[in-house]
Amino acid sequence: MKKILFAIFVLLTINAFAQEEKVSAKPRWKYTGIVQGGLLGGSSEINYSAQTIQGMQKGPWLLGIGAGIDNYVVPGIPVVAHGQFSYGKKRSKPFVYAQAGPHIPWAKNEWDDKLWGVDQYDMKTGWLAEGGIGYSFPMGKHLKLISSLGYSTKLAKYDEVKMPWSWFLSSRWPPEGGNPDFNYYHQKLTMNRLVLKVGVQF
Repeated sequence: MKKILFAIFVLLTINAFAQEEKVSAKPRWKYTGIVQGGLLGGSSEINYSAQTIQGMQKGPWLLGIGAGIDNYVVPGIPVVAHGQFSYGKKRSKPFVYAQAGPHIPWAKNEWDDKLWGVDQYDMKTGWLAEGGIGYSFPMGKHLKLISSLGYSTKLAKYDEVKMPWSWFLSSRWPPEGGNPDFNYYHQKLTMNRLVLKVGVQF
């Protein structure tokens, strides 16, 4: 009887360890990072972008926060929430991704113009959204080469200063003393682009 009880105890112990090992084999959230650069092509121009994404990955899912440089037409810094899902169990696999967030512009080139000492463009925070497909290739044990093709929409908002027509009808030109009154116009600029990126994931 003792031998039977001992055998049952051993079997239960082995089974408990096996169950614990199975539980521990489940994927857990772990840190991952992406650094990538790319080209933005639309109806206005072709320009560059650069981005870093810091996040957590569990199995096929990757969730993170990204920031970088978007130099297309209205240059600025997009800060986005990033989501990514990979297909398959091989180390080399396709994925889909989406990201969205505010775009913080800065005045540069023509956006830095002045009108009688006053900034001609008052840049406002806009937004950016992007989605696409990609593929990851293993480069060693922990490093991956990634490439992606996506579609992106960027909205820029700004107030534009223009001279009132009354100036041209005035006998005094230019206006005398201090900063004259200007007309302010609220403007929106929507930019649709194709995005090609290449980078590494670690």
